[in-house]
Amino acid sequence: MKRSLYILVYICLLTVGAASRSYGQTTCTCNCLKPVFDYLIESNKLFTYTATNQILISKLISDATAAGHTVSASSCDILNDNKTGYFYNLTTATTGTEVKLKFGGCSVSLKSTSGKSIDFLNMIGAACDNSGQVSYIKGPVRVHKRLDVTRSLVISKVTSASPLFPTATTFPAYFVDSTSESLRIGFSSNYGKTGGFNIMSRIAFDSAKAAIPDEAIIVGAHLHVFAYPSGFMPPYYPNAHLPTTACSGSSVFVFSSSTFTYSKDPATLSFPGGWGDGQAIYTTTPSDDASYNMTNFCTNSYGGIYDNSAFDKGMVMFQASWKTIHSPVDTVTQYHTFCSEKYPDPSKRPYLDLVWTTNQLDTVTIAKIYIDTCTVCSTVNSYNCYSAITDTSVNPYRYGIQGNWRPLRSFVYYNARNGAAINSNTNIRTDGTISNFSNFWHFSATDSTWQPQDTATSRWVWNTESTLFNRKGAEMENKDPLGRYNSGLYGYRDALATAVAQNARYREIGYDGFEDYKYVGNSCDSVCSVPRNFDFSAYESYFDSTIQHTGAYSLRLDTGKSAGIVTTISGTDDPDFVLTYNTGTNSCSSSTNVLKGIKAGKETLLPSFSPITGKQLVVSAWVKESGQCDGVTYTGNRINIVVTRSTGDTSILAYPSGNIIEGWQRIEQVVTLPDGASKMTINMQNIGTNKVYFDDLRIHPYNANMKSFVYNAESLRIMAELDENNYATFYEYDDDGTVIRVKKETERGIMTIKEARSALHNE
Repeated sequence: MKRSLYILVYICLLTVGAASRSYGQTTCTCNCLKPVFDYLIESNKLFTYTATNQILISKLISDATAAGHTVSASSCDILNDNKTGYFYNLTTATTGTEVKLKFGGCSVSLKSTSGKSIDFLNMIGAACDNSGQVSYIKGPVRVHKRLDVTRSLVISKVTSASPLFPTATTFPAYFVDSTSESLRIGFSSNYGKTGGFNIMSRIAFDSAKAAIPDEAIIVGAHLHVFAYPSGFMPPYYPNAHLPTTACSGSSVFVFSSSTFTYSKDPATLSFPGGWGDGQAIYTTTPSDDASYNMTNFCTNSYGGIYDNSAFDKGMVMFQASWKTIHSPVDTVTQYHTFCSEKYPDPSKRPYLDLVWTTNQLDTVTIAKIYIDTCTVCSTVNSYNCYSAITDTSVNPYRYGIQGNWRPLRSFVYYNARNGAAINSNTNIRTDGTISNFSNFWHFSATDSTWQPQDTATSRWVWNTESTLFNRKGAEMENKDPLGRYNSGLYGYRDALATAVAQNARYREIGYDGFEDYKYVGNSCDSVCSVPRNFDFSAYESYFDSTIQHTGAYSLRLDTGKSAGIVTTISGTDDPDFVLTYNTGTNSCSSSTNVLKGIKAGKETLLPSFSPITGKQLVVSAWVKESGQCDGVTYTGNRINIVVTRSTGDTSILAYPSGNIIEGWQRIEQVVTLPDGASKMTINMQNIGTNKVYFDDLRIHPYNANMKSFVYNAESLRIMAELDENNYATFYEYDDDGTVIRVKKETERGIMTIKEARSALHNE
């Protein structure tokens, strides 16, 4: 039983060319997409994100912004409308005439202007033209280099007594630490608690001068720093950072214009000067790692950067400005703490990610950005299916779980019968009766109730026990006292038996002739159909009504196609089920316990096809190939059976064998399910060049006996009965619905075994 949950989904229509909002080829591409493309090209990520490795557009915008590219999604419809969608590249080749990318529902292209193949990894963004079109020019050869910090200093200026600097007695006092595992920046004017101090740090890259040529043009410089786990100045400041959002002060990274030297003499020590503009240091949590874009400060006169020796002079991290704020511990502008090059974990040490080029730029435009298509979405109604019985609480009487009395066991009385001697007269009233008969039910004087006889000592013996019923009350499975099961499958909306089996449980048998998938009947729920025991609903488009072994349909597979099912394998299940009664208390009632709900487990539902481990199965089907039949055997089809275990998969290939009968050949294969098997896949495959038709697929235990039945979906008359070997008996009817011919499928062909005609005489 299924219920339908009403939900909303989006249906999207394709808009070709410039869409009705701001998706034109002018300012949208210039103001919005240019910084995104610049980031992707500069960071070498234009081909990183694929259909299987997508990134949210909101995350892409965040990454581009963090890398120093100004991206305003709120003023750009193509980004704002698709920020919850995914970005990925539809093109894998890095050279060619076009790169296609997906921005959520929009398709965007970067196209060669000449129509010739270009290298999309070697481009630089040019200025937008008068129409706002984004252009790219051929980029020079780029060099990527990682520069590790090789030296660092932490310089502290203490202006008043501070428990953080207990050795400072005269002020101002200066401290220089060249062995610290951390880089610290901080300022305090709280003279009554932690004292007044100003702390800054310096770093240098000794390998820069040898690594970077004098003519280098720096196109990318990103400083990567990592939060110091021990905090700024514990125990007073146990965190690495005071987040930027908590104060209005500003710390900065700047390149130094002075030589990286220092003196411990307080009289001669002063903070390095000559700074220009710098990169603001910002963190959002007390333990942020960070990456800062220093590119602009490498390519102009900021900080006196005129040659590569400036990297050796290093960078300075200091407080550029402050504004007093109040906190329970101190009055501090802002503080940050990062790991230095001396930190034990190499992955936490700071470094500069540098990209430069030395070639002269080409001014000829080689590529432009175009918006190809976008989707326009609207809301439509849809449904989500879930079990009305096992999902949450259930009314057991509504779905027939309780309230319907069905037979459990049948009993037979075994005892001798009375009979007259041969030479005596017969008394028909008394002869043949059972001797010493006792009723199954007897009245108990102890509790004044009717009780059954003790079957362990009485002559009442049970011979059948019903174990499963379907929702219409039909018996689906029973067993005898020896534990032998009989089972059946019902189709045509549980109206007719489609298969019966002896010595097999319901969950161990499967049959599909692909006949009743279009048999709808009168259904109150046309959205959520009840799942089948053996379900090929996903392949309804493969059903063919022109060629069939029995009935009206077969399953057609074109060249290279396959169709199958996947089922679980487990131990025997518990046929019993229980209803869980959840109780609670009600303060408004005199009763302490009230019923909150009734929960039914999955055992309440009929099990799906799931064979039992440790047994053998027989898989059989009929197959036909299009084209000329040479009468030998078919070679362009097979059934691939895969049994999955923890130690690996076992694949069994089943091919047709035996005679071809009226174009159809049988496949039969014995499959062993070893202990520990967890899953089985049954896949019908077309491995040839002709069309292949499969029909009457059956699975049952090796020691079981199975028959299956095919009906006319309109009249519900039986059309074929398939015996224990999956050979069919066909029934033909006249216009009045009377059987006129019975045919039997044998290894020698289809034989007519009975034919009869009848008519009414008209006066």
